[in-house]
Amino acid sequence: MNKFSATALIAAALLSTGAAFAAEPAAKTRAEVLAELQAARESGEVAALSAEQAGVGALTNGVNGPSASQIAAKKAADKAAVAKKGAASEGVSSK
Repeated sequence: MNKFSATALIAAALLSTGAAFAAEPAAKTRAEVLAELQAARESGEVAALSAEQAGVGALTNGVNGPSASQIAAKKAADKAAVAKKGAASEGVSSK
């Protein structure tokens, strides 16, 4: 391999590595990460993931599933989101 092709190969490798790192998402703040973690805990998502990793599966036994208060909070949040979406679309259509 001649010197030019070796240099070109090294340059291409360095450029492609830089592009791969540039494609990473923006960093989140500690507060954003903690808020996401708390939301995942409240929705039962963390329990489901840990149960899957432990081999429990679909959580049909109810031990690790979301509690009644977590289910009620999720339903209330979903209902509020639907109401907000309806109000937002109502405001758009009245213009």
